[in-house]
Amino acid sequence: MERIFRLKWPYLLTAGVSSAGLLILLVLAVREEGGGMNAVPAAGWIVLAALLILTGIPGKKKDLTPRSVVWPGWLVRTLNILTAVLSPVAAVWLVQNFTLYHLKPGTEPSLMWYLTNNIYPAMFAVNVLFYVLIFLILAFLTGSFRRGYLLADLIFMVIGIANYFVVQFRGSPIVPWDLMSLKTAAMVAGNYEYSITWRFFYTILGFVWLMALDAKNTWKIRRPVWRILPVVVLGGLLAAAGMQLQKTEVKDKLGMDQTLFTPVVRYRNNGFLAAFVGNLHLIQVEKPEGYSVKAVEMIRQELANGGEEQGAAAFDPSKTAAENNYPNVIVVVDEAFSDLSVLGEFNTNMDYMPNFRKAMEENDSGYAMVSIKGGNTANSEYEFLSGDTMAFMPAGSVVYQQFIRDNIPVLPSYLAGLGYSTIGIHPYLASGWNRDQVMPKFGFQQFLSQTDFIQPKLVRDYISDESAFGKIAELMENKGEDERMFIYEMTMQNHSGYSTEYPNLEEVIRLTDLSSVGVQSGAAQKYLSLIYETDRAFGMLMDYLNTLEEPTILIMFGDHQPTDYVTDVIRRLTGYDPEVSLEEAQKAYQVPYLVWNNFGMEMPEYKLTSLNYLAADVLKAAGLPTTLYQEFLLEMQRELPVVCSGAYVDAEGTYHTYDEKTEYDELLNRYQILQYNHLIDIDDRVSDLFARPADNK
Repeated sequence: MERIFRLKWPYLLTAGVSSAGLLILLVLAVREEGGGMNAVPAAGWIVLAALLILTGIPGKKKDLTPRSVVWPGWLVRTLNILTAVLSPVAAVWLVQNFTLYHLKPGTEPSLMWYLTNNIYPAMFAVNVLFYVLIFLILAFLTGSFRRGYLLADLIFMVIGIANYFVVQFRGSPIVPWDLMSLKTAAMVAGNYEYSITWRFFYTILGFVWLMALDAKNTWKIRRPVWRILPVVVLGGLLAAAGMQLQKTEVKDKLGMDQTLFTPVVRYRNNGFLAAFVGNLHLIQVEKPEGYSVKAVEMIRQELANGGEEQGAAAFDPSKTAAENNYPNVIVVVDEAFSDLSVLGEFNTNMDYMPNFRKAMEENDSGYAMVSIKGGNTANSEYEFLSGDTMAFMPAGSVVYQQFIRDNIPVLPSYLAGLGYSTIGIHPYLASGWNRDQVMPKFGFQQFLSQTDFIQPKLVRDYISDESAFGKIAELMENKGEDERMFIYEMTMQNHSGYSTEYPNLEEVIRLTDLSSVGVQSGAAQKYLSLIYETDRAFGMLMDYLNTLEEPTILIMFGDHQPTDYVTDVIRRLTGYDPEVSLEEAQKAYQVPYLVWNNFGMEMPEYKLTSLNYLAADVLKAAGLPTTLYQEFLLEMQRELPVVCSGAYVDAEGTYHTYDEKTEYDELLNRYQILQYNHLIDIDDRVSDLFARPADNK
């Protein structure tokens, strides 16, 4: 054996660790997806990879013994050339393979489909260019093709793994601004179930084989000048290529998919690295067409002139909120709270939200279309609190982390100006999504987090909705007699993942159409059981609210539907297909909303709307004064009752994408101009639009 294999501890350790890791992944893949018969050939490939590692590095004299077989020079040279040229190409293919989406049934894959792993051919070439430059930079930087290529292999394998799990958890790939969310991601990472599939196993196996081959490359660059100069040149080429990919005309020539509202499809068609680099220009929000402070002032003046016609309520600043007979306003944004029957009817052993359904029938209610799915909760919060829409923001961005740099006039600061006491609550870590920094900038006079709950009831590892809603009751009981409250709570109980077993979560809801219950379908049942637990707590909250004599409003809605890991189970049961039409696709972004009150307030009837309108609707219906911006939103809602990232819907119920040319382009442009001034152009913000009652001009 010593004639062929290098039986020294570095090789034995590398081969042993690699084999053990792959065997663990193999077992997990069989447990997750079955297919035990595939385990034998898979184990064979693991053994062959280990043997390849044990053949050592060609020409490394200290590994040789008198009996060792020396690699022929022609073989070493051939292997050097092949690995130097083909390894970056293989890495492109493997990174894509982590999250490859199959062709539709009935579509025949072409040879090019296999060669590019479903990436557009021109974009495959662009990805190869980026990978080649990065591989070569690392080779020259380390002075060795073996070290540089191994490092590149490892980097792209880690990136592929990260993207695989991000897509699995939230249904969308990694984008540049996710780097700003690493702290928040780390907080909740331990609560997810990590699903290992056969595709994941074979992709990791492919990377192990690639690294084993790259370890055979013997090319070295010894002189510093021959290392530094190429790094500078190659780095310049990489930067230049990246800048070119920011240009629309270059993307058009390459045939790059630029559809922002379907990021998974965009990454599939463009390849991970090209899609990621192509997103870099979106870190900064571009000025809308026709934007200027003068244009904002003109819109403000138009709105001010129309204020009386729009019926803006009068505001008397000499009176307190109680003297003005303003109601208490309670807002509950419930984590992952949704009714998955919007995707199609499915059967359960009992209703998972009976109290909420009854309340929807008896009060103002409907469905709100949100801009997110499975994660990025802060964006739904922002849409509701600000009246702005994520439709005009970079796809996948998080406003709380990227764009809140100073105080901004939004709902809590506005209500504080009307005399309200404003309190924000989040029964988890205060720093999640930078809330501890953002909430004071929004005008919350207090912000309570998990440390402000004394011996709360837990469901799984999170503070339960029962305790979360109990905090609302506690604040209401302890408020002053002449005090009016704005209480805003973003809950945590239903946060993903849903696969882990917990002794304090009983799986009371069962999907009765399932022939058997696996890990994924079990996760769906746990999710529905959590919704049932929220519904039970909601019933208790309603019992309390019905005892109040002061005028009070409750607004409750979900921030988004759960992850695809859960909804895919429902899709299989119902036959729901998001690719049938834009309208069908947007069903995955619908959440229920409810507006309850105890003083006869009536809301406008919008059975389908979006969160950017909801606060203005409530203030108007309650007889509270509204800002000019809110008056603009109310007027716009009559024509476009839904505006969110994925689509907008007109009053006739027609769904539109933002790349369509329609009669609403001018209205959307005016909205975008106002939002840019509100959120981005803070030095020239026309504050009267957003911070003062419309009648107080």
